Amino acid sequence: MRFLLIAAALLSSSAHAGSAAAPASEAFASLGLPDALSKPRLRSLLQAFVDSGYGRRFRHLGDERDFDHGHVLIDARTRAPIAILYHTQELAAQAAQADYGYIDPDGRNWIQWLDGRGIENARAYERANYPRSGSWDWFVARELPQLRRRHTITDKMLDPTRLGAELAPSLQYTFTRTACAAAAPEDSSRVLRVTLPDRTPVCLALSAQ
Repeated sequence: MRFLLIAAALLSSSAHAGSAAAPASEAFASLGLPDALSKPRLRSLLQAFVDSGYGRRFRHLGDERDFDHGHVLIDARTRAPIAILYHTQELAAQAAQADYGYIDPDGRNWIQWLDGRGIENARAYERANYPRSGSWDWFVARELPQLRRRHTITDKMLDPTRLGAELAPSLQYTFTRTACAAAAPEDSSRVLRVTLPDRTPVCLALSAQ
């Protein structure tokens, strides 16, 4: 009888722990990112980009004036994510502080492949020509000049032939710098913790559009 009571207590405790963990996983899932981009994978990808580009591609992680978001590029045929398009030095042209000035106007756009090919300048994948239609003509006439003034490359500006895939609309997620709580930030399903090259920890609160 005592054994049955202990077993029942353990099962109850396990069920309670599972229900307590559920909201955290649901909170991350509510970002709407593809299943292939789990929280550990997302953290690992961002850490790799930070390791290879901090101080050169960007200076301020989690700051909208420099680097605080990525766009998941989706294969229109398979619906699978193939890469992340990052924009760095985002508002450098408008920022008054010299520290936010451009490091490299041609180095604002980066593609991080999910198949292990690494990170490349998105400029190598930009379209040379655009399709002709009402919507494309409007984009070329109205939006494209503004994007080029800001040295920005969007998913619509990427050449499917060079990419090897037609793209569905991308998914944007944002990582905003936040204070690292006393508890491990990984306890929060919407906080990523990455480390700068000088070993400074940075906590980033996730959101999606």
